Amino acid sequence: MRDRVIAVGLILVVALGWGALAPATAAAEGRTSSTSSWSWQGKGRTDLTLDPAAAAALTSLGVKVKPFLARSSGGVIKFTIVGNPGDGTIEHIGGLVLQAHRTCLFLTNYTIDLNRGVLTGLVNFRQRADLFTLGAATPQGVTLALTEGAAGVLNSTFGVTAFKAGLVIGYGNPVLS
Repeated sequence: MRDRVIAVGLILVVALGWGALAPATAAAEGRTSSTSSWSWQGKGRTDLTLDPAAAAALTSLGVKVKPFLARSSGGVIKFTIVGNPGDGTIEHIGGLVLQAHRTCLFLTNYTIDLNRGVLTGLVNFRQRADLFTLGAATPQGVTLALTEGAAGVLNSTFGVTAFKAGLVIGYGNPVLS
């Protein structure tokens, strides 16, 4: 079943051409396309900026971070908000693909749970898990620090011990429209 879900997800990505719809949507709206891989009109967006130290550490481990059904522009990954943000949660479509050689880890369909102070997501399209704790507000956005479970998944997926709970991966900035 897991392999079937992953296969369907990969077929969807290939069919969409990792962004074939974004340029068409941009052209129809009379604007130019950024380096987007997906465009969708929702209830706003959450901008994610990777922490420079975390980005350097990922690069040193050979792990590339790519948007999945999300837009990317100038080092900021933009996830579309869907659902009802008024209920204390901010739900998103899209996510990230972390890849090292042939190993991929998909972290998708984020939900920011303001009541619990965590960001959850689907791990490889199948199980929802707490991925990040929400920290202090900074000029870059709210800090996103790895949970113990997310650090364990990253370490086991990529065969390393570099990821620790509390490691700030980046900064999130929800923008409601």
